[in-house]
Amino acid sequence: MKYVVAFVLAYLLAILEVSFMSYFQVLGVTPSLVLMFVASWAVVRGQDEALVVVPLSGFIRDLVTSDPLGTSALALTPIVLLAAAVQLRSMDSDFLPTVVVVGAGSLAYGIISIVVLTAAGQSIPWLDGMLTAVLPLVVVNALFTPLIYLPVRWAGARSTTRILGPTRITSPL
Repeated sequence: MKYVVAFVLAYLLAILEVSFMSYFQVLGVTPSLVLMFVASWAVVRGQDEALVVVPLSGFIRDLVTSDPLGTSALALTPIVLLAAAVQLRSMDSDFLPTVVVVGAGSLAYGIISIVVLTAAGQSIPWLDGMLTAVLPLVVVNALFTPLIYLPVRWAGARSTTRILGPTRITSPL
């Protein structure tokens, strides 16, 4: 059932991102709702669920946009690795790690998208693309993360425990 919920949420966010968010630009870029959803889900729900939700959400996003099929699924895959790396550190809250994963994931997403679109034959100036699209997207997505993180966090807690345990490790000294 959790994957059906993730599918429906990813689909609704992708439709919202394509239809409405294009009119809402900050720093010249549109916040990526699907990327923030995937990163929030991966950090809050764990790596096992992220391995299913990330490619599913990427393909859904590609079906509602004009990107070549598989571009978003490929560009979102670093989020699984980033979320797994974040789980190595035990923290009281998942919010700050989610913001870090969203920022780093946005950077990876932008770079991978530029590489894929260039390989597909589109002419994209690398420096201009990085300065005017990718770097502002990193900042904007990190700032808008609470809008997606909070509902994902409220919807359900992690189904698996962290590698170091579910609580914070403190020193006995």
